[in-house]
Amino acid sequence: MNAVDLTHWLADKEASDIFVEISGDLLTIVPEGFDLQADVWDILPWLKRVGNKNQSKVYFDVIVHYEMKMICKLWVLHARRTRNVASRSSVFGRIVAFEALSHVLGARSFKTLKTDDFNAAERRISDKYRSPYRFSSFLQLASNWLSVSFNMRLDYKNRLENRAAHGRHSTEKEREEKLIPIEIVRAMFEARHREDLIAKDKFLLSVLAITIAAGFRVGELVMLPTNCLLKFDGALHLLHHPEKGGRPVPRPIHPLLADMVEDAVNKIITETSEAREVAKRLGANPQLDWSEILNEPTAFRYFTAKWAHAWTSDPNHLMINPAGAWYTKGRCFIDAIGAYEAAGRNQSQAAKNLGLNRGVFTSLMANQEAARRGELPPVSNGKMRGQARESWDTDQRVLSILRLEEHCGTALTRPRRDVVQDIIDKAQALQLQGRGYPKPPFDTALESRFRRQVRPLIKDSNGEGILYQDEALLIIQKYALSARRGTKEGDFSSVSESTIARWLTGEARSRGTANHEDSVFNRLGILDPRTGEVAKFTTHDIRHWLNTIYQNGGLSEDQIALIFNRTNKQQNATYDQTSSKVRAARLKQAVRNKVAVGQVAESYNLLAEFSREDAEDYLEAVLRMVNPMPHGVCTLDWATTPCPHHLSCFSCSDEKPCEHLVVEPGHDQTTEELKRMQRESQLVAGAIAAQGVEDSPTLDHFKRISQNVGIMLDQIRQRGEEDADDGVA
Repeated sequence: MNAVDLTHWLADKEASDIFVEISGDLLTIVPEGFDLQADVWDILPWLKRVGNKNQSKVYFDVIVHYEMKMICKLWVLHARRTRNVASRSSVFGRIVAFEALSHVLGARSFKTLKTDDFNAAERRISDKYRSPYRFSSFLQLASNWLSVSFNMRLDYKNRLENRAAHGRHSTEKEREEKLIPIEIVRAMFEARHREDLIAKDKFLLSVLAITIAAGFRVGELVMLPTNCLLKFDGALHLLHHPEKGGRPVPRPIHPLLADMVEDAVNKIITETSEAREVAKRLGANPQLDWSEILNEPTAFRYFTAKWAHAWTSDPNHLMINPAGAWYTKGRCFIDAIGAYEAAGRNQSQAAKNLGLNRGVFTSLMANQEAARRGELPPVSNGKMRGQARESWDTDQRVLSILRLEEHCGTALTRPRRDVVQDIIDKAQALQLQGRGYPKPPFDTALESRFRRQVRPLIKDSNGEGILYQDEALLIIQKYALSARRGTKEGDFSSVSESTIARWLTGEARSRGTANHEDSVFNRLGILDPRTGEVAKFTTHDIRHWLNTIYQNGGLSEDQIALIFNRTNKQQNATYDQTSSKVRAARLKQAVRNKVAVGQVAESYNLLAEFSREDAEDYLEAVLRMVNPMPHGVCTLDWATTPCPHHLSCFSCSDEKPCEHLVVEPGHDQTTEELKRMQRESQLVAGAIAAQGVEDSPTLDHFKRISQNVGIMLDQIRQRGEEDADDGVA
């Protein structure tokens, strides 16, 4: 479909004039080598984080409705044009949304789409996916985009909730299950010093030590630069490339973990230095990409023929060489006849001059004489000893499938062997006749297409590389971490997210075996103290653990959000797995230190003036339960006692905030929430009064909220002034 055809098609679908006007530009954004009609696109050039990927395909054929499929592609292209697509997940989310809408539409035209259809699509997504909220959010984006681009009257709002099964607002059991026990973390640290570690464990335990101390997203971890260590003001930080719009702020490392992290980074730098040199060399001189060649029969035959020609043309691979006989031990040709003549035709002296025994020299003489007759060397052992040779399968010089596998760096399956077996057979036959395999005509297209390009690991929004393989920390020589394959010193690979994930979880086929493919926890015998079973966690669980450590250490919400590169500090709540017991202990200490405000704090302070023991008994009785809320903490045990104020802490009739509410003034987020509640309650009360209403339950309700919130804000201001006078602020 060309630009003119697309314009007419869009006009027929009643697209907006502005969208029709830019439709020609959208066609220029279609990935190279594909067109608008193609159901599969490779969007690798669009991605900012490429890593080891050779391709990143998206499939539109799941959308069975033709119009919806075309419009989905245009939506993806428009999002790419406006720089709202830089990852495969953002394209996949759009495809999921349109697949659900396509299913709901059936045979109807897309112009008949209604908001009810979006609600039905939402139900389909909810039934089909484990994280439906993530995909239903794309339904809302689709509703907005179609309304603007195709003048459709749609008003869909995502109704699914993104409830986290852990974090500050989850249950005690959910938080406990999510938080990694400190015993497991300690065991992983100690395992770094074990003597019996396989190469994979030795390397990745150092990688794990870094992320335990820094709390990186796994995508940030695998993209660390080599020069990531940064020291200033006596503190250690790690430079990194943040994901999800985070600011490139150096990641601080706790002083107690600084030496371990520095040691881990330096060890990795040492172990990966050769791989970086290989990457640098291959970047300057691109090699053939055999992983891609093997998937294309035409290319596989072409490059196999080129290799066969080069192999059989190599002087060291001559099977019939009149100028000399092949000396296997020395891996070279020796002119035995020439040495014999130079020694006065004395074989013993000739052998002595060459440093060979008489038997070996005699064999070399016979082989060279056979070569001068145009024959292969005679059989040297077995029942056929001395007879003319017709084939030769054991000599390292003879071209074979095994030599081809060594050349391309991978084992070939039977179907792949069959693609080039005739070339191998013909080349071997010619080689044994002393002739070379003919060189195939040079194919410019194949040479260019299958030349391995060393792409940047990370690109900026303009497509310019900002981190290359030879600059990355986690780069290894190919197969260096494999227990089954030898290291391929002339090649490299980057450690990927899946490499770390499979190391932690183990391959499904090997779980429970404790072999090199099993979970690292089972291989090292690390158990979960809560269950007595083999430990397990993901790299993302580490972020929850470190976030909780920082929460318990007293860092502010802003500080934690900055450390973890979160654009919204509200997200901290999902990662805070602090137990109710710890929360209660912290709140008790805040009351003792006169940091918290509320009726509980007032009562404690009054009792403490007369009896510290009675005050502590009171505190122990009322602070058995801690329920975090945006505007403070509720100390009521909701499991046994219903809230007397119907979850409205400031609508109490006794002109005071609820006696179960405790607020820590140091939490700016809590203070802002209180100010918002007061502001909105005043606006509602003012609006009711402006209508001439002087007495109503609703007006009284919002007046009470405004008044009681004001009481709490006054207490917070007063506490701040007292702290300032004491030199605390």
